[in-house]
Amino acid sequence: MELLPLNASHEPLLRVLQQQDDVWEFVGTLPEPQEGDTHRLFAVMEGQVPVGIGGLIKSPALEGKDFEVLCALRSEAQRRGLAKRACELILTWAFGTAGVERVIACIDDHNEGARTIATKIGMQELCALPPRRTVYVKYR
Repeated sequence: MELLPLNASHEPLLRVLQQQDDVWEFVGTLPEPQEGDTHRLFAVMEGQVPVGIGGLIKSPALEGKDFEVLCALRSEAQRRGLAKRACELILTWAFGTAGVERVIACIDDHNEGARTIATKIGMQELCALPPRRTVYVKYR
């Protein structure tokens, strides 16, 4: 697995992800890659096949001072450990290349899969965020 910078060639992947119920329910509208913004997004690749997107977005939570990890995979790529691996790669990039001090994840309390991944990659519960979300954090 590897991360490649998200670009216009990944538009079909973004369209597929936007149509998935789980992405709409837990992630919402996916951010579009734009130059010069505060987002750094990647295509999650399994071999030569793009299976999802991931990266950091400027989070509106906690006064908007943090970057939040984002990961959304195609349905057929889920439940195989790829999301956990993608999040690990994103955190490695965030703390190493991007020099971020901490990364958060705002996870819906009903999204048990994302909560499990957050714990497995070393994130700790920080606080509750109404309505029905928990903020997880990992420091460099």
